[in-house]
Amino acid sequence: MKNNFVCNFLKYVSFDTTAGEPQENKASCENQYVLGHYLVEQLKKYNPDILETNKFGTIHAVFKSKQDSDLKNSICLLAHMDTSPSCSGFNIKPRIIEKYDGKVIKLNDATSLNPNEFPSLNRCLGHSLIVTDGTTLLGGDDKAGIAIIMDLLTNFDRNTFKHSLEILFTTDEEIGVDAFHVDLDKLVSKYGYTIDGGDILYISNENFNAYSMVVTVKGISIHPGSAKDKMINAINVAMDFHNKLPKDQRPEHTEHKQGFYHLLDIKGNEELTTLTYIIRDFDLKELHKKIDYAKQIAQNINKTYNKGYDIVELSIEETYLNMKEALDKNPHIVQNVINSYKRLNLEYKMEAIRGGTTGAHLSFMGLPCANLGTGDYNCHGRYEFVDVDQALKMVEVLIDLFNN
Repeated sequence: MKNNFVCNFLKYVSFDTTAGEPQENKASCENQYVLGHYLVEQLKKYNPDILETNKFGTIHAVFKSKQDSDLKNSICLLAHMDTSPSCSGFNIKPRIIEKYDGKVIKLNDATSLNPNEFPSLNRCLGHSLIVTDGTTLLGGDDKAGIAIIMDLLTNFDRNTFKHSLEILFTTDEEIGVDAFHVDLDKLVSKYGYTIDGGDILYISNENFNAYSMVVTVKGISIHPGSAKDKMINAINVAMDFHNKLPKDQRPEHTEHKQGFYHLLDIKGNEELTTLTYIIRDFDLKELHKKIDYAKQIAQNINKTYNKGYDIVELSIEETYLNMKEALDKNPHIVQNVINSYKRLNLEYKMEAIRGGTTGAHLSFMGLPCANLGTGDYNCHGRYEFVDVDQALKMVEVLIDLFNN
């Protein structure tokens, strides 16, 4: 099976665009620029009215429809070029499975996709799937989104489409900074859609409110042979702080609209230890309660040690907010997609994303965006797979959207 979507997708995942640490004036990894150059050359073949990149590697393109020559009805579609650092994106070896039969998919001798463990596979019966070899992620998050947009562009009819098409291919979404790589003053659309979801059954109009928290613990290192009543082991204090957070409010114990604290990283020694968290909740008030609870734990620990200075310090920053607030003010954005689903006789459900997207940021920066699926499942890991039939169905949804 080699259609336009599949050919593009297989090419895109051959670029290792694993996000690194945020950089001040450039993308976090050079291969994002390499993939970006390839995409620019592809876009040129469709004679864009605007095509530009910036220092971060973000690609901005506009294709005018004759029905929308003044760009008043332009719609922006967004997808990101980077992949998650949670799993290797180097030397991805995708494999196509035709007409999935519902059985266990053996990725390698030690790793399998089992529908008992991953019941989402039951949504994909009879479909063509692209899987990994069980050693890397696949890159469907969000190269499937890029391939869907490129497939739409192949079908873009400037004479009949009622909406012009604006495209943003961004960098460093996985580390939460891609919206800040966008030149907002150059955008022509008043709204858009992030093509960066999973099962296309779901239309997403809300997401987590998100904050980051870094906990710094300053200990006192003394030789363990003479440490009694002198040493403060920063590692132990850090563990104490972590274990005082509610254990039932961790990602592995939550679902649906339940918020959580998630420990991403811990590093250090007896003298200095840092813990890095993300804190999530759909309700902003509940999220602030979580932050206040963490602050209280730190205060209690500091009182216990009573050193005259804080041995536990918190640094807390807002990452993004729930896009529902912006979308509720612009109900046509979601309603237009619902209308396309209905015209195509597709089932749909509204879903709150347990994460964030480029559109979540941009919704509060002047470009309200809903989130649409790509057919990508189990992202950020070796069990990731893309349902090709679902991806192609999303292309149909977008064609209908731009035609109406």
